[in-house]
Amino acid sequence: MKTLPRGMKDIGPEEMGLRLWISNRILQVLNVYGFRLVEPSPIENLETLEAKCGPSVRDEIYWFEDKAGRKLGLRFDLTVGLARMVATRRDLALPAKLAAISNMWRYDEPQHGRYRCFYQWDAEIFGSPLPEADGEIIALSMDILDSLGLGGYEVRVSSRRLAEGFLNALGVEEPSKVEAALRIIDKFRKASREELARDLANLGFTSQQVEEVFNFIAIQAPPEEALKRLEAFDVKGEKFQRGLSEVEATVEALKALGKDGRILLDMSIVRGLGYYDGVVFEIYDKEDVGLGALVGGGRFDGLCRLYGRDLPATGAAGGIERTILALEKKAKPSEDFSQKPKVFVASVGVEVRGKAAELAARLRRLGVSVEYDLRGRSLKGQLEYADSTGIPYILIVGGRELERGTVRLRDMERRVEREIAVEEAFRLLSGS
Repeated sequence: MKTLPRGMKDIGPEEMGLRLWISNRILQVLNVYGFRLVEPSPIENLETLEAKCGPSVRDEIYWFEDKAGRKLGLRFDLTVGLARMVATRRDLALPAKLAAISNMWRYDEPQHGRYRCFYQWDAEIFGSPLPEADGEIIALSMDILDSLGLGGYEVRVSSRRLAEGFLNALGVEEPSKVEAALRIIDKFRKASREELARDLANLGFTSQQVEEVFNFIAIQAPPEEALKRLEAFDVKGEKFQRGLSEVEATVEALKALGKDGRILLDMSIVRGLGYYDGVVFEIYDKEDVGLGALVGGGRFDGLCRLYGRDLPATGAAGGIERTILALEKKAKPSEDFSQKPKVFVASVGVEVRGKAAELAARLRRLGVSVEYDLRGRSLKGQLEYADSTGIPYILIVGGRELERGTVRLRDMERRVEREIAVEEAFRLLSGS
Protein backbone atom coordinates (compact mmCIF):
# COMPACT_ATOMS: atom_id res chain seq x y z
CA MET A 1 0.00 0.00 0.00
CA LYS A 2 1.22 3.50 -0.86
CA THR A 3 -0.96 5.36 1.61
CA LEU A 4 -0.42 5.98 5.32
CA PRO A 5 -2.72 4.64 8.02
CA ARG A 6 -5.57 7.03 8.79
CA GLY A 7 -4.59 9.83 11.15
CA MET A 8 -0.84 9.55 10.46
CA LYS A 9 1.43 11.91 8.51
CA ASP A 10 4.98 12.29 7.28
CA ILE A 11 7.05 15.27 8.41
CA GLY A 12 9.13 16.81 5.63
CA PRO A 13 12.46 18.70 5.96
CA GLU A 14 10.95 22.22 6.12
CA GLU A 15 8.41 21.35 8.82
CA MET A 16 11.02 19.31 10.67
CA GLY A 17 13.31 22.35 10.67
CA LEU A 18 10.55 24.43 12.26
CA ARG A 19 9.90 21.68 14.82
CA LEU A 20 13.58 21.62 15.75
CA TRP A 21 13.57 25.41 16.12
CA ILE A 22 10.52 25.18 18.40
CA SER A 23 12.10 22.39 20.43
CA ASN A 24 15.34 24.30 20.86
CA ARG A 25 13.48 27.37 22.14
CA ILE A 26 11.50 25.22 24.57
CA LEU A 27 14.67 23.46 25.75
CA GLN A 28 16.32 26.81 26.50
CA VAL A 29 13.42 27.83 28.76
CA LEU A 30 13.28 24.43 30.46
CA ASN A 31 16.99 24.72 31.16
CA VAL A 32 16.79 28.15 32.83
CA TYR A 33 13.97 26.84 35.04
CA GLY A 34 16.07 23.87 36.11
CA PHE A 35 14.12 21.05 34.44
CA ARG A 36 15.92 17.86 33.37
CA LEU A 37 14.99 16.00 30.21
CA VAL A 38 13.87 12.37 30.32
CA GLU A 39 12.04 10.02 27.96
CA PRO A 40 9.32 7.80 29.44
CA SER A 41 8.73 4.51 27.65
CA PRO A 42 6.41 4.84 24.62
CA ILE A 43 4.90 1.41 25.41
CA GLU A 44 3.30 0.77 28.78
CA ASN A 45 1.49 -2.17 30.32
CA LEU A 46 -2.18 -1.66 29.56
CA GLU A 47 -3.00 -1.77 33.28
CA THR A 48 -0.69 1.25 33.78
CA LEU A 49 -2.71 3.26 31.26
CA GLU A 50 -5.98 2.03 32.74
CA ALA A 51 -4.97 2.78 36.35
CA LYS A 52 -6.71 6.15 36.43
CA CYS A 53 -9.02 6.21 33.41
CA GLY A 54 -10.38 2.68 33.70
CA PRO A 55 -10.97 0.06 30.97
CA SER A 56 -12.89 2.60 28.86
CA VAL A 57 -9.57 4.16 27.88
CA ARG A 58 -9.11 1.23 25.48
CA ASP A 59 -11.54 2.95 23.11
CA GLU A 60 -9.30 6.02 22.95
CA ILE A 61 -5.80 4.54 22.65
CA TYR A 62 -3.76 2.08 20.63
CA TRP A 63 -3.45 -1.19 22.56
CA PHE A 64 -2.53 -4.74 21.60
CA GLU A 65 -1.29 -8.09 22.81
CA ASP A 66 2.33 -8.95 22.15
CA LYS A 67 3.57 -12.38 21.09
CA ALA A 68 3.60 -13.54 24.70
CA GLY A 69 -0.02 -12.48 25.19
CA ARG A 70 0.81 -9.47 27.37
CA LYS A 71 -1.61 -6.54 27.05
CA LEU A 72 0.30 -3.37 26.15
CA GLY A 73 -0.58 0.13 24.97
CA LEU A 74 1.04 3.14 23.32
CA ARG A 75 1.20 6.12 25.67
CA PHE A 76 -1.60 8.67 25.22
CA ASP A 77 0.28 11.41 27.08
CA LEU A 78 3.62 11.91 28.83
CA THR A 79 2.30 12.59 32.34
CA VAL A 80 1.29 9.00 33.11
CA GLY A 81 4.70 7.67 32.09
CA LEU A 82 6.54 10.34 34.06
CA ALA A 83 4.41 9.64 37.15
CA ARG A 84 5.01 5.90 36.85
CA MET A 85 8.75 6.55 36.38
CA VAL A 86 9.09 8.83 39.42
CA ALA A 87 7.05 6.46 41.57
CA THR A 88 9.68 3.77 40.96
CA ARG A 89 12.75 6.07 41.20
CA ARG A 90 13.15 6.79 44.89
CA ASP A 91 16.73 7.90 44.25
CA LEU A 92 15.52 11.15 42.67
CA ALA A 93 15.92 14.20 44.90
CA LEU A 94 12.66 16.04 45.55
CA PRO A 95 11.21 18.11 44.14
CA ALA A 96 12.01 16.34 40.87
CA LYS A 97 11.61 18.74 37.93
CA LEU A 98 11.41 16.57 34.82
CA ALA A 99 10.51 17.34 31.21
CA ALA A 100 10.14 15.61 27.85
CA ILE A 101 9.47 16.52 24.24
CA SER A 102 8.15 13.52 22.38
CA ASN A 103 5.27 11.88 20.57
CA MET A 104 2.18 9.98 21.71
CA TRP A 105 -0.82 8.25 20.20
CA ARG A 106 -4.57 8.55 20.61
CA TYR A 107 -7.26 6.80 18.63
CA ASP A 108 -9.20 10.03 18.12
CA GLU A 109 -11.05 11.24 15.06
CA PRO A 110 -8.38 13.05 12.98
CA GLN A 111 -8.96 16.78 12.54
CA HIS A 112 -7.16 19.90 11.40
CA GLY A 113 -3.89 20.14 13.29
CA ARG A 114 -4.53 16.94 15.25
CA TYR A 115 -3.33 13.53 14.13
CA ARG A 116 -3.42 10.17 15.86
CA CYS A 117 0.31 10.47 16.42
CA PHE A 118 1.25 13.91 17.70
CA TYR A 119 3.97 15.65 19.67
CA GLN A 120 3.99 17.55 22.95
CA TRP A 121 6.41 19.19 25.31
CA ASP A 122 5.72 18.26 28.90
CA ALA A 123 7.09 19.58 32.21
CA GLU A 124 6.25 18.21 35.67
CA ILE A 125 7.25 18.98 39.26
CA PHE A 126 7.01 15.98 41.60
CA GLY A 127 7.24 16.27 45.37
CA SER A 128 5.92 19.77 46.12
CA PRO A 129 2.41 20.35 47.50
CA LEU A 130 2.91 24.13 47.59
CA PRO A 131 1.12 26.64 45.32
CA GLU A 132 4.56 27.99 44.39
CA ALA A 133 5.04 24.83 42.31
CA ASP A 134 1.80 25.53 40.42
CA GLY A 135 2.97 29.12 39.89
CA GLU A 136 6.32 27.83 38.63
CA ILE A 137 4.65 25.59 36.05
CA ILE A 138 2.36 28.36 34.80
CA ALA A 139 5.26 30.86 34.64
CA LEU A 140 7.34 28.32 32.71
CA SER A 141 4.49 27.84 30.22
CA MET A 142 4.17 31.59 29.73
CA ASP A 143 7.90 32.00 29.13
CA ILE A 144 7.88 29.17 26.59
CA LEU A 145 5.15 30.91 24.58
CA ASP A 146 6.93 34.25 24.88
CA SER A 147 10.17 32.67 23.61
CA LEU A 148 8.30 31.40 20.55
CA GLY A 149 6.86 34.82 19.74
CA LEU A 150 3.34 33.80 20.81
CA GLY A 151 2.92 36.47 23.47
CA GLY A 152 -0.67 37.46 22.65
CA TYR A 153 -2.22 35.00 25.07
CA GLU A 154 -4.21 34.85 28.27
CA VAL A 155 -3.86 32.31 31.06
CA ARG A 156 -7.14 30.90 32.38
CA VAL A 157 -6.82 29.38 35.85
CA SER A 158 -9.32 27.34 37.85
CA SER A 159 -9.45 24.33 40.17
CA ARG A 160 -10.90 20.86 39.83
CA ARG A 161 -11.33 20.79 43.59
CA LEU A 162 -13.25 24.06 43.47
CA ALA A 163 -15.54 22.75 40.71
CA GLU A 164 -16.10 19.45 42.53
CA GLY A 165 -16.88 21.32 45.74
CA PHE A 166 -19.43 23.46 43.92
CA LEU A 167 -21.12 20.38 42.41
CA ASN A 168 -21.17 18.75 45.85
CA ALA A 169 -22.90 21.86 47.21
CA LEU A 170 -25.58 21.40 44.52
CA GLY A 171 -26.21 17.89 45.85
CA VAL A 172 -24.14 16.08 43.20
CA GLU A 173 -21.83 13.90 45.26
CA GLU A 174 -21.46 10.50 43.56
CA PRO A 175 -17.87 10.50 42.21
CA SER A 176 -18.79 9.01 38.83
CA LYS A 177 -21.53 11.60 38.35
CA VAL A 178 -19.19 14.44 39.36
CA GLU A 179 -16.57 13.19 36.91
CA ALA A 180 -19.14 12.94 34.12
CA ALA A 181 -20.34 16.49 34.84
CA LEU A 182 -16.80 17.82 34.70
CA ARG A 183 -16.30 16.17 31.32
CA ILE A 184 -19.41 17.97 30.09
CA ILE A 185 -18.19 21.30 31.47
CA ASP A 186 -14.84 20.70 29.76
CA LYS A 187 -16.68 20.89 26.40
CA PHE A 188 -17.69 24.51 27.14
CA ARG A 189 -15.73 25.94 24.17
CA LYS A 190 -16.74 23.18 21.77
CA ALA A 191 -20.49 22.84 22.37
CA SER A 192 -23.49 25.17 22.55
CA ARG A 193 -25.25 26.09 25.78
CA GLU A 194 -28.21 23.97 24.66
CA GLU A 195 -26.01 20.92 24.12
CA LEU A 196 -24.35 21.31 27.52
CA ALA A 197 -27.73 21.74 29.22
CA ARG A 198 -29.08 18.63 27.50
CA ASP A 199 -26.04 16.57 28.51
CA LEU A 200 -26.33 17.69 32.13
CA ALA A 201 -30.06 16.95 32.13
CA ASN A 202 -29.35 13.47 30.75
CA LEU A 203 -27.00 13.01 33.68
CA GLY A 204 -29.87 13.71 36.06
CA PHE A 205 -29.37 17.41 36.77
CA THR A 206 -32.51 19.42 37.50
CA SER A 207 -33.14 22.64 35.57
CA GLN A 208 -32.17 24.61 38.69
CA GLN A 209 -28.90 22.69 39.03
CA VAL A 210 -28.15 23.26 35.34
CA GLU A 211 -28.71 27.01 35.78
CA GLU A 212 -26.42 27.08 38.82
CA VAL A 213 -23.69 25.30 36.84
CA PHE A 214 -23.96 27.93 34.10
CA ASN A 215 -23.73 30.69 36.72
CA PHE A 216 -20.56 29.06 38.04
CA ILE A 217 -18.78 28.59 34.71
CA ALA A 218 -19.78 32.13 33.66
CA ILE A 219 -17.15 33.43 36.10
CA GLN A 220 -14.32 34.45 33.78
CA ALA A 221 -12.61 37.55 35.11
CA PRO A 222 -9.40 38.98 36.59
CA PRO A 223 -8.51 37.32 39.91
CA GLU A 224 -9.77 39.99 42.31
CA GLU A 225 -13.19 40.24 40.65
CA ALA A 226 -13.53 36.47 40.14
CA LEU A 227 -12.68 35.68 43.77
CA LYS A 228 -15.36 38.09 45.00
CA ARG A 229 -17.95 36.44 42.74
CA LEU A 230 -16.93 32.98 43.95
CA GLU A 231 -17.19 34.03 47.59
CA ALA A 232 -20.68 35.38 46.85
CA PHE A 233 -21.88 31.81 46.24
CA ASP A 234 -21.43 31.38 49.99
CA VAL A 235 -20.48 27.70 49.70
CA LYS A 236 -19.32 26.43 53.10
CA GLY A 237 -18.07 23.00 52.01
CA GLU A 238 -14.47 22.15 52.91
CA LYS A 239 -13.57 21.07 49.37
CA PHE A 240 -14.87 24.31 47.80
CA GLN A 241 -13.11 26.46 50.39
CA ARG A 242 -9.84 24.58 49.98
CA GLY A 243 -10.04 24.96 46.20
CA LEU A 244 -10.68 28.67 46.61
CA SER A 245 -7.64 29.03 48.86
CA GLU A 246 -5.43 27.09 46.43
CA VAL A 247 -6.43 29.29 43.49
CA GLU A 248 -5.83 32.44 45.52
CA ALA A 249 -2.42 31.20 46.67
CA THR A 250 -1.43 30.30 43.09
CA VAL A 251 -2.32 33.81 41.93
CA GLU A 252 -0.10 35.19 44.71
CA ALA A 253 2.74 32.91 43.60
CA LEU A 254 2.38 34.23 40.05
CA LYS A 255 2.47 37.80 41.34
CA ALA A 256 5.77 37.06 43.07
CA LEU A 257 7.15 35.82 39.73
CA GLY A 258 5.85 38.90 37.92
CA LYS A 259 3.40 36.83 35.87
CA ASP A 260 0.00 38.05 37.07
CA GLY A 261 -0.71 40.53 34.26
CA ARG A 262 -2.32 38.06 31.86
CA ILE A 263 -4.18 35.86 34.35
CA LEU A 264 -7.94 35.26 34.37
CA LEU A 265 -9.85 32.99 36.71
CA ASP A 266 -12.16 30.92 34.51
CA MET A 267 -14.45 28.35 36.16
CA SER A 268 -15.16 26.62 32.84
CA ILE A 269 -11.57 25.29 32.87
CA VAL A 270 -11.65 21.83 34.48
CA ARG A 271 -9.44 19.75 32.12
CA GLY A 272 -10.87 16.55 30.65
CA LEU A 273 -8.40 14.00 31.99
CA GLY A 274 -9.58 12.51 35.27
CA TYR A 275 -6.22 12.52 37.05
CA TYR A 276 -6.34 16.28 37.73
CA ASP A 277 -7.35 17.05 41.32
CA GLY A 278 -6.32 20.64 42.12
CA VAL A 279 -5.43 23.89 40.36
CA VAL A 280 -5.77 23.60 36.57
CA PHE A 281 -5.09 26.06 33.76
CA GLU A 282 -5.18 26.54 30.00
CA ILE A 283 -3.49 29.18 27.85
CA TYR A 284 -5.24 30.54 24.74
CA ASP A 285 -4.19 32.81 21.91
CA LYS A 286 -6.52 35.79 22.38
CA GLU A 287 -6.75 36.30 18.61
CA ASP A 288 -7.71 32.69 17.90
CA VAL A 289 -9.41 31.05 20.88
CA GLY A 290 -11.00 28.58 18.45
CA LEU A 291 -7.59 27.02 17.84
CA GLY A 292 -7.82 25.52 21.33
CA ALA A 293 -5.45 25.70 24.26
CA LEU A 294 -1.79 26.19 23.37
CA VAL A 295 -0.83 24.86 26.81
CA GLY A 296 -2.80 23.06 29.49
CA GLY A 297 -2.06 21.47 32.81
CA GLY A 298 -2.58 21.42 36.53
CA ARG A 299 -2.12 19.50 39.75
CA PHE A 300 -2.42 15.70 39.96
CA ASP A 301 -1.51 14.77 43.52
CA GLY A 302 -3.20 11.38 43.39
CA LEU A 303 -1.64 9.96 40.24
CA CYS A 304 1.69 8.72 41.62
CA ARG A 305 -0.21 6.96 44.41
CA LEU A 306 -1.72 4.65 41.80
CA TYR A 307 1.80 3.50 40.94
CA GLY A 308 2.88 2.86 44.53
CA ARG A 309 4.13 6.19 45.83
CA ASP A 310 2.19 9.02 47.45
CA LEU A 311 3.75 12.07 45.85
CA PRO A 312 2.19 15.48 45.07
CA ALA A 313 2.71 16.71 41.53
CA THR A 314 1.84 19.47 39.09
CA GLY A 315 2.66 19.96 35.43
CA ALA A 316 1.82 21.23 31.97
CA ALA A 317 1.95 20.19 28.34
CA GLY A 318 1.80 22.01 25.03
CA GLY A 319 1.05 20.60 21.60
CA ILE A 320 3.73 21.07 18.95
CA GLU A 321 1.28 20.81 16.03
CA ARG A 322 -1.02 23.40 17.57
CA THR A 323 1.99 25.64 18.21
CA ILE A 324 2.90 25.40 14.53
CA LEU A 325 -0.64 26.42 13.53
CA ALA A 326 -0.42 29.42 15.87
CA LEU A 327 2.97 30.40 14.44
CA GLU A 328 1.64 30.24 10.88
CA LYS A 329 -0.73 33.07 11.75
CA LYS A 330 2.05 35.24 13.16
CA ALA A 331 5.13 36.80 11.61
CA LYS A 332 7.58 34.15 10.45
CA PRO A 333 10.47 33.68 12.92
CA SER A 334 13.57 35.55 11.79
CA GLU A 335 15.87 32.61 12.50
CA ASP A 336 16.75 30.20 9.72
CA PHE A 337 15.27 26.77 10.52
CA SER A 338 15.35 25.34 6.99
CA GLN A 339 18.12 22.79 7.75
CA LYS A 340 19.78 23.66 4.44
CA PRO A 341 23.60 23.51 4.33
CA LYS A 342 25.59 26.73 4.36
CA VAL A 343 28.03 25.74 1.60
CA PHE A 344 28.04 23.60 -1.53
CA VAL A 345 31.49 22.64 -2.81
CA ALA A 346 31.24 22.31 -6.60
CA SER A 347 33.91 20.68 -8.77
CA VAL A 348 34.66 21.97 -12.28
CA GLY A 349 35.69 18.54 -13.57
CA VAL A 350 36.23 14.90 -12.65
CA GLU A 351 39.92 15.48 -11.96
CA VAL A 352 39.19 17.80 -8.99
CA ARG A 353 36.29 15.88 -7.41
CA GLY A 354 38.62 14.38 -4.82
CA LYS A 355 39.90 17.84 -3.89
CA ALA A 356 36.30 19.10 -3.57
CA ALA A 357 35.55 16.27 -1.12
CA GLU A 358 38.73 17.09 0.81
CA LEU A 359 37.74 20.76 1.14
CA ALA A 360 34.21 19.77 2.22
CA ALA A 361 35.67 17.54 4.94
CA ARG A 362 37.92 20.36 6.19
CA LEU A 363 34.97 22.77 6.40
CA ARG A 364 32.91 20.19 8.30
CA ARG A 365 35.70 19.84 10.85
CA LEU A 366 35.34 23.59 11.38
CA GLY A 367 31.62 23.11 12.12
CA VAL A 368 30.32 24.35 8.76
CA SER A 369 27.35 22.53 7.19
CA VAL A 370 28.53 21.42 3.76
CA GLU A 371 27.37 19.40 0.77
CA TYR A 372 29.27 18.36 -2.33
CA ASP A 373 28.29 16.53 -5.50
CA LEU A 374 27.34 12.86 -5.05
CA ARG A 375 25.83 12.30 -8.49
CA GLY A 376 28.67 13.09 -10.89
CA ARG A 377 26.85 16.10 -12.35
CA SER A 378 28.31 18.77 -14.57
CA LEU A 379 29.25 22.08 -13.02
CA LYS A 380 26.02 23.56 -14.40
CA GLY A 381 23.99 20.76 -12.82
CA GLN A 382 25.74 21.24 -9.49
CA LEU A 383 25.05 24.98 -9.49
CA GLU A 384 21.40 24.43 -10.40
CA TYR A 385 21.04 21.94 -7.54
CA ALA A 386 22.64 24.29 -5.00
CA ASP A 387 20.43 27.15 -6.18
CA SER A 388 17.23 25.06 -6.04
CA THR A 389 17.90 23.98 -2.45
CA GLY A 390 18.66 27.53 -1.26
CA ILE A 391 22.28 26.94 -0.24
CA PRO A 392 23.68 30.46 0.30
CA TYR A 393 27.33 29.91 -0.69
CA ILE A 394 29.03 27.86 -3.40
CA LEU A 395 32.73 27.10 -3.32
CA ILE A 396 33.83 26.29 -6.88
CA VAL A 397 36.94 24.14 -7.14
CA GLY A 398 38.80 24.18 -10.47
CA GLY A 399 42.21 22.89 -11.58
CA ARG A 400 43.59 26.30 -12.58
CA GLU A 401 42.47 27.93 -9.36
CA LEU A 402 43.99 25.16 -7.27
CA GLU A 403 47.35 25.68 -8.97
CA ARG A 404 47.15 29.27 -7.68
CA GLY A 405 45.95 28.16 -4.22
CA THR A 406 42.54 29.76 -4.77
CA VAL A 407 38.86 28.88 -5.19
CA ARG A 408 35.86 30.82 -6.48
CA LEU A 409 33.35 31.82 -3.82
CA ARG A 410 29.85 32.60 -5.06
CA ASP A 411 27.36 34.44 -2.81
CA MET A 412 23.98 33.19 -4.06
CA GLU A 413 21.94 35.89 -2.33
CA ARG A 414 23.94 38.82 -3.69
CA ARG A 415 24.70 36.99 -6.94
CA VAL A 416 28.38 37.91 -6.85
CA GLU A 417 31.44 35.70 -7.33
CA ARG A 418 35.10 36.28 -6.64
CA GLU A 419 38.34 34.34 -6.63
CA ILE A 420 40.03 34.20 -3.23
CA ALA A 421 42.67 32.18 -1.44
CA VAL A 422 41.50 28.86 -0.05
CA GLU A 423 42.42 29.76 3.52
CA GLU A 424 40.62 33.11 3.29
CA ALA A 425 37.49 31.33 2.03
CA PHE A 426 37.66 28.99 5.02
CA ARG A 427 37.95 31.92 7.43
CA LEU A 428 34.96 33.66 5.87
CA LEU A 429 32.75 30.57 5.77
CA SER A 430 33.63 29.37 9.28
CA GLY A 431 33.43 32.82 10.86
CA SER A 432 36.90 32.41 12.36
